[in-house]
Amino acid sequence: MIAKIIPIKSVRKSNYSALIQYLTDPQDKSERINQIKVSNCYSDDLMAGLLEIQNTQEMNTRAKSDKTCHLVLSFPEGERLTFADLNAIEVRFCDALGFSGHQRISVVHIDTNNLHMHIAINKIHPRNLTIHNTYYDYKKVAKLCEQIEQEYGLTTVNHETLKDQASRVAQEIETRTGVESLLGWIRRECLDELKQSDNWQDLHQVLAKHGLEIKERGNGFVLVANNGVAVKASSVDRSLSKGNLTQRLGAFIPSEHSAKSSQQNAKQYQPKPLQNRMDTSKLYARYQQEQTDSARQRTTQWAMLRHTRDQLIERAKREAKLKRNLIKSIKAGRLAKKALYATAHQQFKTTIEVIKSDYQKDYQSSKTRHSRMGWLDWLAFEAKNSNAEALAVLRSRRVGQFQGNQVSAKQSHDGSGANSHFKDGLVESISKIGTVTYKAGSTTIRDDGKRLIVLPDTSQEALKDILQVAMKKYGSHLAINGTESFRLEIAQVAVQNQMCVTFDDKRLEQYRQQLMKQYKVSRAQSVGGIRSTPSTPRRSL
Repeated sequence: MIAKIIPIKSVRKSNYSALIQYLTDPQDKSERINQIKVSNCYSDDLMAGLLEIQNTQEMNTRAKSDKTCHLVLSFPEGERLTFADLNAIEVRFCDALGFSGHQRISVVHIDTNNLHMHIAINKIHPRNLTIHNTYYDYKKVAKLCEQIEQEYGLTTVNHETLKDQASRVAQEIETRTGVESLLGWIRRECLDELKQSDNWQDLHQVLAKHGLEIKERGNGFVLVANNGVAVKASSVDRSLSKGNLTQRLGAFIPSEHSAKSSQQNAKQYQPKPLQNRMDTSKLYARYQQEQTDSARQRTTQWAMLRHTRDQLIERAKREAKLKRNLIKSIKAGRLAKKALYATAHQQFKTTIEVIKSDYQKDYQSSKTRHSRMGWLDWLAFEAKNSNAEALAVLRSRRVGQFQGNQVSAKQSHDGSGANSHFKDGLVESISKIGTVTYKAGSTTIRDDGKRLIVLPDTSQEALKDILQVAMKKYGSHLAINGTESFRLEIAQVAVQNQMCVTFDDKRLEQYRQQLMKQYKVSRAQSVGGIRSTPSTPRRSL
């Protein structure tokens, strides 16, 4: 499992209500939220607990740091735990971080292949009204993750204590965006050469050979690529910090030539997808062009909106001035004119407020229509619009084998690009590894191209719909993998609904045939008017 505290660097953005609103938003998905739990509040109701936590945070007026700790617990693909186990694990993490007794709201999400829990913890103690900030939390979290993996038999994964910070940062960026980062590129291409440089001239030559330049910025150094992308030198490696470099090479000597002019044929950093199994050059070029066009349209539209707003405000000012001149020319008493001036001024203020409100609405609408999209988000958007190549690229990012309950074909099925089987259904979402979630009958189907993924505790009615979809996609001979109880239940559903399906596993197929014989005997006895006690089928293979 992976546990991570999501940092909020700007206190202004630390909004507990906005965080809970995001976590509890179904996002037009039929299956996203599996559990919402309020802890250490007077009420278990979500809204009542949210108001109580907000009031507690407002009562502490001294704390200047973020008052909310956002902890995410993510479990390996296909591995599911009961609510009781999840709640016990949540308590252990909060206690380990020193938040025992603190108010919190936890939300379990199941909209991806990885079960994950978001825990929004109020750092302000409900009675002492003091803030608690954790230190070296990554060590505590990693150690507890290892313990829980052993206790619950979960897949063991590498934790943050096993890697240096620069590697973690580069891996996080590249995993989240799907695009090679400048930090990771420098570490792979030229970090060893930079460490071996004996003077500033050698260092500049190595950087120029890779299309880079080192510059002073603030109290440190930055490495700047030809395309203007920059990264802190110390974040690449601590040996490149200003203190370490000046201690090793002496006082900083700037390069006499820029990286652009000194090396025409140098290696250059160019953001590109981290794909090894597919050629994504054409797709990525189209993505970049669309983002450039979108940015240009966004800039043009915003300029037009500002111009229209300014024109309307100027017209409102002229109309207000004309009204004041008319009132001035009217022969009336002092009090009457004062009332007319007040009315005209109020009308002017109302008009300005309406103009600004309309501008904000149009601005937000334009921002939504022309929003910047990451590479993986763009691929998911294209895949949802029936772009088979984009879906294939997403599915090629999958690493490892899926271990959970699944229904697939007997032979290896290459469905990485085809999506015709869910065109008639309502596609709800497509994940960044190409798992398509769509409606089929009474249930939601999760299809990663090679298998249909089945969640634990799925009802028999939903299993029936899943089997029907699997038969349309793979044929009547299916492979059933997962827990023994799931495999038995699938066979029972197939028999109860008289489905013409067979299984590749011999023992499971024998169990299905045995159930079918019992079903036929029971049905014949029922038709003949003979009452008999139905036999209990075997519960294991």
